[in-house]
Amino acid sequence: FFQKTLTAIKNWFTLFGWSKGQNPISVPYSLRRDVCKVQMTSSQETGFKHNLGKDTKTVYDMVFHLSGQLLPGVTSSKSLPLDPVERILQLHWQHSTLLAFLKSQGAYLPHVMPEFLLEPDDYKKWIKVQTALKVADGKNSDILSDKHLVILEDSIFETMSKRAWTDVLLQIYKVFVLTRVSSHNITDQLSLESVQKMPRIKSEPLSSNIYSPYERTILTWLNKHYEKNRKIVWKDCQKGEI
Repeated sequence: FFQKTLTAIKNWFTLFGWSKGQNPISVPYSLRRDVCKVQMTSSQETGFKHNLGKDTKTVYDMVFHLSGQLLPGVTSSKSLPLDPVERILQLHWQHSTLLAFLKSQGAYLPHVMPEFLLEPDDYKKWIKVQTALKVADGKNSDILSDKHLVILEDSIFETMSKRAWTDVLLQIYKVFVLTRVSSHNITDQLSLESVQKMPRIKSEPLSSNIYSPYERTILTWLNKHYEKNRKIVWKDCQKGEI
């Protein structure tokens, strides 16, 4: 089930997640890798910028295409710092900003931590940086307490990262694409008898803590057409077998 879900997500975002046509993605690999269009490269003691190409598309480009909004303070054209520690801190802040933005739009992502969106090597560096800061600062800073620092083994981190990016994409779809579904009251063309037999789905916004109003609209639409067409498809069945 999880693999089928992942395949469906990859196909949809490859086809419709980007401006100017298709952009093949891999979850989580390409999303973790393509975080900026310009990369700082060290050359002896000087640093120079290496343009990764205008065709490089980042997750921020995808969010802007689907939502029409820019993440506050984040731009894909900005290069990451050359210093390894500053680079990790910048990446972690960008992922934190992305998650905070999605949550503000209604995404449900309490289980996804920003460091889960990093590449494996960057995650290890993040743990080292946080451990070093914790040792240096003692226990004065709440942000570096044990409950905020999750240390995972390589194989477990890779599984967690794939799940985290999958859930991020699902929630992006939920808050930016599903909301385009018309939430007007669906007029049912069926007879009163058929309507009474249909599973009822309440349309009130607070009637479910699982499905959004847009999802319930789709479920109602599916139920309506299933009820209508099952009596055509199985019309020759014995009484009661429909």
